[in-house]
Amino acid sequence: MSKRLLQVMPLIEIENFQQIRIRGDLMLETIADHHMIFLHEDFRIKIEADSFHVKLLRDELLALEMKNLKKIELTRIED
Repeated sequence: MSKRLLQVMPLIEIENFQQIRIRGDLMLETIADHHMIFLHEDFRIKIEADSFHVKLLRDELLALEMKNLKKIELTRIED
């Protein structure tokens, strides 16, 4: 059963703490074993989990599966 936990229209969708979809202009800043950092519009998004699986990566869509999500941090980038 799918349960949408968070949706920030139309940017970020999180389902069951296992999947995240990010729409819009993305830039990968950092990728490591247990975290990823993306720049999206005026935000930095840091995702920490035991593991990641990229399901889809297109021009303006990223879909990730995560195992044992630890933290999602959304920080506004100031000019």
